[in-house]
Amino acid sequence: MDYVPLLLGVIMGAVTSYTDIKTGFIFDNHVFPTLTLIGKLLGWGEEEEEDDLPRWVSKLIIPAVEIGIIYHLYLGIREGNPLMAASGFIGLVLGFFLGLLLYYMGAWASGDAVVLAGFSAILPYAPPTASVVAPYALNYPLYPLAILLNSIIAIFPFIFIYALGVLLIRKKFRELTAIFTEGARLTLEVSLWTMAALGLRLVIYKAMGFSITGLWSWLFVIAVISIFGKFRMVGDAVGLLVLAYVVYLEPAPATWAFLRLLAVLYTFKVFFSLVKFMRVNVLMEEVPVEKLREWDILGETIFEGDGEVLRDRTDSFTRIKNALLTLDLRSLHPDYGRVIASSTAEGLTEEQIAELKRLVEEGRLENRFLRKKSMPFAPALFIGFLISYFWGDIFWWIELKLAGA
Repeated sequence: MDYVPLLLGVIMGAVTSYTDIKTGFIFDNHVFPTLTLIGKLLGWGEEEEEDDLPRWVSKLIIPAVEIGIIYHLYLGIREGNPLMAASGFIGLVLGFFLGLLLYYMGAWASGDAVVLAGFSAILPYAPPTASVVAPYALNYPLYPLAILLNSIIAIFPFIFIYALGVLLIRKKFRELTAIFTEGARLTLEVSLWTMAALGLRLVIYKAMGFSITGLWSWLFVIAVISIFGKFRMVGDAVGLLVLAYVVYLEPAPATWAFLRLLAVLYTFKVFFSLVKFMRVNVLMEEVPVEKLREWDILGETIFEGDGEVLRDRTDSFTRIKNALLTLDLRSLHPDYGRVIASSTAEGLTEEQIAELKRLVEEGRLENRFLRKKSMPFAPALFIGFLISYFWGDIFWWIELKLAGA
């Protein structure tokens, strides 16, 4: 067993999880000390924040990224494998890309992106201990995708139990029902559209002898689902017809495949409904401007357009869903005009708070603001890393089960 990535990951994961839970901050020197040095050289240095950590903890240096890059460089040179030699750096870049993507979506803080990048540099390839590995991660340093997806999937039970407890304690039975019923029709429709897309591939093959395989098959399925999402009535009708056709050809396998697909999509629907509930009712609070502090993260965008001060409380996940269903990517980045304050993960500045106070005093803005409560994600990434190391790719396992493997 290769213990170097495991040892690095455990040390880094334990420390970053502790500081994230304790203070809500990730220290760069606990993951990527070189980044701390670069920041100081470029003048990124900030005033030291007061925290409840022992001083030695915040000053602790854990060169996880650096050791990960050097370690895989050594392995690559020893094996004469250039891709392996560069895999630590490639993993770092991929981890930063995925992390910053979620960061700019407002899904988590910049420190979480650093943690993901650290784990990605440590484990760019699937280790021998992983029994379930996606094909793309066998020969290429793309295993960071599994780490991220494992992290998201792994926290689902905790989110479910926590949200369920909040619902029951607060007696929000209507919201509890909505979690399981709201969007159920869309879930059924997407299942039909997916089966239709897969069935159309079979129809094309039988009618024309042309097989759509590999990457083209994925693109074909995505394109068909997107078109059906824009023309839902047509998509539903075609979906039912194609489903009936494939069930006619293979009654038991086709029916079982559709039910498995529906179950998986419904599970994801419940997950995102829980996330939405937690975002609005648990991880968000409405406060007056007097309670806003520097670094607070808003749950809304406040902007000025046509001489008016307006606010938009649409979350990133809703924008993504709408963009996919309407094929209108402009909804991902609305043109707000002049943005006064938004839900970006770097938080509010003193200047923004001062302007919000002024607008409230002038009567141009109602004195109520959505403020996000901090949710430590470093522990979830640590769990995702451990799952990736000892077991493999949960998402790919779901894909295999969905395919009947």
